[in-house]
Amino acid sequence: MLLPWQFISKLFSLNFTYKIDFDFDYQKILKEYNKAKKKLPQGEYHSSIDHNGGWDVIGLYSETGNSLDVGVIKNPNFIAKPTEIINYFPYTDKVIKELLKKYNCKPRRIRFSNLKPNRIIKWHRDWDECIEYRNSRLHIPLVVNDKCQSYLCHEKYSWNPGGIFYGDYSFPHKILNYGKTERLHLIIDLKDP
Repeated sequence: MLLPWQFISKLFSLNFTYKIDFDFDYQKILKEYNKAKKKLPQGEYHSSIDHNGGWDVIGLYSETGNSLDVGVIKNPNFIAKPTEIINYFPYTDKVIKELLKKYNCKPRRIRFSNLKPNRIIKWHRDWDECIEYRNSRLHIPLVVNDKCQSYLCHEKYSWNPGGIFYGDYSFPHKILNYGKTERLHLIIDLKDP
């Protein structure tokens, strides 16, 4: 049974996700992440209303320049600063800078998001993550499994590694990871794209 926002978006055949044309090597990003993983500060996004645990997030760019500052944005007009862990990710940072140049924009938040097996991120919306507010969110999937289900309103999507995707997350969305492996994405929030 569809929830009200799913019913309306399906009725009007709305699309919320798009593949972006951009050339990069996701395996190099994943290799950097795996190499740096044990050196990274350990943090978890603490928001009990949005998930049931097991959602680890670490920032490459953040509002304060701290890699664990991944929560609620305090100043919606900030320009993100590279965090103390950016030096572990030279290729990833190069890809980020090429995206910023291609779309003539500034970094907002850029982070690795890891949803552990048998965990969910519940229905929620990020009200300002849309073009209307001069923001946009891109995802680079790095590790996925066939039992991970993602929804943006009625639209069910499964993005494979190797692509970069836009989603309008100002609409309700959720993620279910029922697989035996993590779901790892690099999430790139842009200002004024």
